[in-house]
Amino acid sequence: MLVLFETPAGFALFKVLDERKLSKVEDLWNEFSSAETARQIVKLKAFSKFENTSEALEAASLLIEGKASKGLRKFLRAHCENEILAVADSKLGNAIKEKLKIDCIHNNAVMELMRGVRHQLTELIAGLAVQDMAPMSLGLSHSLSRYKLKFSAEKIQQQHRAKRLQNPQRA
Repeated sequence: MLVLFETPAGFALFKVLDERKLSKVEDLWNEFSSAETARQIVKLKAFSKFENTSEALEAASLLIEGKASKGLRKFLRAHCENEILAVADSKLGNAIKEKLKIDCIHNNAVMELMRGVRHQLTELIAGLAVQDMAPMSLGLSHSLSRYKLKFSAEKIQQQHRAKRLQNPQRA
C-alpha cells in the first residue's frame, strides 16, 4: 500500500512497510513518536517537488475541489502501478480511481497514518527542512486566500450583472 501525502513543497508517496500496524488504529500514533519508529512504518517511495508557487496553487486549489492536477496524475501513473493508494480525501480518491484506475482507500486508519506522517514529515523526506516548510505553507495559504477572494469577487460581479440584465430599469 502507498500513501499519498500533499505538502506545500510537492507530493510525496510513502510505502507502508507493515500494514498489520494499521489494524490497531488506536496504537498507530505511538508508531510515529520518533523518526526511527516512523521509518519502520513508512518509507518515502517518491517525491514530486513543485516547480513554483503557481504550480503549488493550482494543485492545492484542485485538491480542495477533490480533483487531481495534471502533475499529480503524471506522478501517480509513474509510481502507483498495482498498488492500493491511501488518500486523505475520499472525493480525491474517487477521482483518482475514475481517471487513473488506481484503487484508493480512505478510512480512520489512513487518517491516523496521515497524522503520523505529518508529525514526522521533515524526518521522512530528506532535504525538506522545518524552516523551509513554514514559509512554503504561509505563502501557499496566502496565495489560496487571494485566489478564493478573487473567485468570490468575480462571482459577485457576475451575479450583479445578471440582475441588471434581468431588471434594466433599476440599473
